[in-house]
Amino acid sequence: MTARLCCLLIASLLCLSVCLSTTDTEGAATEPEKPGVCPSKNMGLCVEMCSHDINCPNDQKCCSNGCGHQCMDPYKEPEKPGVCPSKNLGVGLCVEMCSRDSNCLNDQKCCSNGCGHQCMDPYKEKPGVCPSKTLRIGVCAEMCSHDGDCPNDEKCCSNGCGHQCMDLHKEKPGSCPRRFFGVGFCAELCAYDIECPNDEKCCRNICGRECTSPFKV
Repeated sequence: MTARLCCLLIASLLCLSVCLSTTDTEGAATEPEKPGVCPSKNMGLCVEMCSHDINCPNDQKCCSNGCGHQCMDPYKEPEKPGVCPSKNLGVGLCVEMCSRDSNCLNDQKCCSNGCGHQCMDPYKEKPGVCPSKTLRIGVCAEMCSHDGDCPNDEKCCSNGCGHQCMDLHKEKPGSCPRRFFGVGFCAELCAYDIECPNDEKCCRNICGRECTSPFKV
């Protein structure tokens, strides 16, 4: 009788052990994997310090160190320089044709096309210097974020409160007065008419440039 009870107890313990082992395996298989890629294997301690990503704090992943497993920061792929064109400029194919800059040739970046992602040439900053934001106050809204948001030769400039596209080369009506007398400040106080308040124009003063009321006939 005692032997039979012992056999039943041992059999029960074995069944319980198998059930627990199966549950642990299934739980490990369904553990969510954190985003990112483990860094290249380097030889580390031959110790299993983790078994899956959930054992690791924050964004770290459970990665192989060449001999065991330990928590590591995921590899972050460097982005190519430059800024993607504005996705508001149009809508492209609703297809994910790339996921990171390394998927793209040469200097192209993986950018949103308004619906999916595709490789695009980054926008290049347009020539010219934005006017001083201290000279004007405009609409307090961010109507652009970089030159690529602006048409033609316009640049994305601060208006003193927000950002908007500005045509730096648009001349105000009128003519600069001729400076026969005096020299003026030997400094470039402006570069374009748009930097000057009201109807003033950016005029040469023989020694530099400054905002001046246009010549009136």
